[in-house]
Amino acid sequence: MITKMKNRFIHTIFGLSLGLASCSGFLDEVPLSNVTDKNYYTTESDAEGAVNAIYETVGIGSVSQWQGTGNANTPYGGVFYNDFWLSQDLFSDNALHDNWLYANFDNFSLPETDGKVKTLWYAFYRAINTANIAIDRIPAIDMDPDKRDHLVGEARFWRGLLYAEMVKMWGDMPLRLKPSESVDELFGVERTDQVAVLGTVIEDLQFAIDNLMDNYRSGYGRADVLMANAVMAKAYLIKATRTHDAADYQAAADYAYEVIKTGKYDLFPDFADNFVISKKHGIESVVSINYGGDDLWKSQFNVSLLPAEIRQNSPGGNEGPSNANSWIVPTENLYKSFAEGDTRRDATIMKDFTYSDGSTLVFAESAKYPYYFCKFWDREAEPNGQNSDQNYPYMRYSELLLIYAEALNEVHDGPTTEAYDAINKVRDRAFQDNGSGDHDLKNLDYAGFRKAVLDERRWELALEGSRWFDLVRLSTDFAGEVKRAKPAAYVAGKHKLFPIPQYERLLNKKITQNDGY
Repeated sequence: MITKMKNRFIHTIFGLSLGLASCSGFLDEVPLSNVTDKNYYTTESDAEGAVNAIYETVGIGSVSQWQGTGNANTPYGGVFYNDFWLSQDLFSDNALHDNWLYANFDNFSLPETDGKVKTLWYAFYRAINTANIAIDRIPAIDMDPDKRDHLVGEARFWRGLLYAEMVKMWGDMPLRLKPSESVDELFGVERTDQVAVLGTVIEDLQFAIDNLMDNYRSGYGRADVLMANAVMAKAYLIKATRTHDAADYQAAADYAYEVIKTGKYDLFPDFADNFVISKKHGIESVVSINYGGDDLWKSQFNVSLLPAEIRQNSPGGNEGPSNANSWIVPTENLYKSFAEGDTRRDATIMKDFTYSDGSTLVFAESAKYPYYFCKFWDREAEPNGQNSDQNYPYMRYSELLLIYAEALNEVHDGPTTEAYDAINKVRDRAFQDNGSGDHDLKNLDYAGFRKAVLDERRWELALEGSRWFDLVRLSTDFAGEVKRAKPAAYVAGKHKLFPIPQYERLLNKKITQNDGY
């Protein structure tokens, strides 16, 4: 079995090293072809192609897309395509599965053999390896040194972001900082302590901050200095969760403020505007994963979330989403947690659908579940709800405000005026208070404000890859929070990390398993 797995992995790594330039679609870059390791990495165009390939692996993942991971039950796709954000809400109190492939996350019966965990691990290291190739090869190219450093900065931005997310999910992990072009380089590598991995993350992101230029390859999802500062704030928050060091919380606040003080970003007046496709590169988008354009590059939010019953029950049989599978659905606990008047509830979850003739389908009466997610469905742009031009919002400005508020509360053992201002700005928009202060938080102690941040993130960031780690980080009763929404879930302390995939441990005998799995 190990021999077969090695052969498959060799094929994957070899395909990565030779297929990096197959990157059409992300930013309308011209694709390169007939590239080999011998004739690549000689010009500025080659360097740009190597970096563009990273965006592909975090997005659609079409390098070796159809190969998948060698398991017919695991789908193709890049890091953030489906499983990353689906798993975070299923592995919490926010969502239930309606597709057996996600049952283990929902029920907290997650084994090390789970195909989705395997797919995620594979996707992360595929993207990291792509970044490593760019970081390793671009410095030798004879080109403008500032542009060269910028391109390496882009690659290190993504490598830092990816490793930060891996620490969040798996804790200690193999730290691979060089291209893996031979399977032999992947075996015998032990897990590195997670705090040390985060040290490398911080170095990568600082290099990006120091070297990214505003006048070269800017806009529409490409890494820039403010994006690197924003991700640095998140990375320090992850680090602080492990170290409980006030200095790490202070760094999270400081890097968040570096972005906030520029005034470049703001909140849309209406929360739902974040998910209007024509506004997807708008004032609230800090870091997004681009989708759209040709069919290959579309996202699957609508396929994943919308119910088939809308079209099945439509008066003419042709209204509503035409390729809806509702892989996951919201818990009743999530729906009822929203306060009355919070506009985020109906922008996130629907309990009925009104047709063009005025008739209404009430899900509790005519569908399998009483509630369905609708957050990413732009009904005007995509009335048929098929594969979507919607981007994945890795970080919106509202999250940066909440990171700032959380970090200040931790540093000062209670909320400061600035912490209140940040969280209340998010709440003001949610309730359309227009500065009246009717729903402002006030007079909270440290624990009360911490709980308020946890709740606010739940309402603001559902389906955005946040809830599971928010519970891990901020809840005083991780298992209890989940069981209140899903009483049958087998939730335990071990679920504060994901299991290391069995296939990785079969390949590398030095990889240990997380406790409890």
